Amino acid sequence: MTAGIEAVFSELPPHLVPPAQVVDLPDHRGVGRGALMYHLMVNAASLDPDTRTFAQNDVYLVTRSGEHFRVGRTPAAAEPLHLSLSPDGRWLGVKRDGRWQVRDLAGTTKYEVAEGYELWLWSTDARSLLLAKLSTEGRTFGSMALPGGTVSPLGITTSLLTTEVAFLAGRELATFDMTPMADPATAQALTLTVQDVVTGVTRTLPVVAPEQLEPGETAGPLIPLWHAGGNPPTIWAVIGRPNRLPTNEGSPVAPSVALLGVDATSGAATARIETSYRSTDGPQLCLGVVADGVVLQRWTGTGTELIVVDPQSNDRRVVTTFPTSVTVLAPGTVN
Repeated sequence: MTAGIEAVFSELPPHLVPPAQVVDLPDHRGVGRGALMYHLMVNAASLDPDTRTFAQNDVYLVTRSGEHFRVGRTPAAAEPLHLSLSPDGRWLGVKRDGRWQVRDLAGTTKYEVAEGYELWLWSTDARSLLLAKLSTEGRTFGSMALPGGTVSPLGITTSLLTTEVAFLAGRELATFDMTPMADPATAQALTLTVQDVVTGVTRTLPVVAPEQLEPGETAGPLIPLWHAGGNPPTIWAVIGRPNRLPTNEGSPVAPSVALLGVDATSGAATARIETSYRSTDGPQLCLGVVADGVVLQRWTGTGTELIVVDPQSNDRRVVTTFPTSVTVLAPGTVN
């Protein structure tokens, strides 16, 4: 396994168990870089029919050394967690009282995100944040430098039918236009538009071509799913099989069977990672790209496994397990 992904998960204990005594993330000292966040899966059976609310669970930040700190609770209503860990594990984004704040986990520095902006994407190099202002017409963007907290407006607007896929090294915004997906004839070929946020120059980045798919596979049935990150940055598209029944893997698409990757700088195809769906293996879900590897979550009959994959060798390893069904939040994702 490559050194980058190992640096994130190598010190985690083989089993992660919620602490008997809850400790909130301290404000007066640093705790070190984070490896992941997680919470017990929200039980659908806990829905109160009168209030339409769910029982809440603690959300834990786990540092690279394996310490647990509570950073919030799952919402009572069906809404986002409003929590996010940067790709390098240094920064924690938290939305409280309608406004995002970014905290340096190595110390105590905090930056307030400018009012009206949502935390949208981490740059793949973790040196900046893409911020978005939302309206009925679409989205406009700004970037926040880290460290420093300086916000710079970007002269870019996207429509509501556009998916922002990746903020490449804080310089290029990769987007996907959902409009052509309405035509089944074009749904198999996925191409991104990559725009330089400084010069405005654009390029196209083919991600999935029909000839890369095996019989019965499709790229993003219903809604294309993407994962991006790493250095050099890579973008991965989720491949599914519509003839398989949906499951609890947390995806709005047919069960995923593989990930197809592309080097976002050169445009070269990187690898295909199988996400085995045999019933004996348990359902798998890609959590994202961390350093130079891909992170998968697998639900077993008794708990949950966190798996890291080296795309170069397709070597995969279980880095830690959980004694029950949990939802894991990988670095670089906004939840």
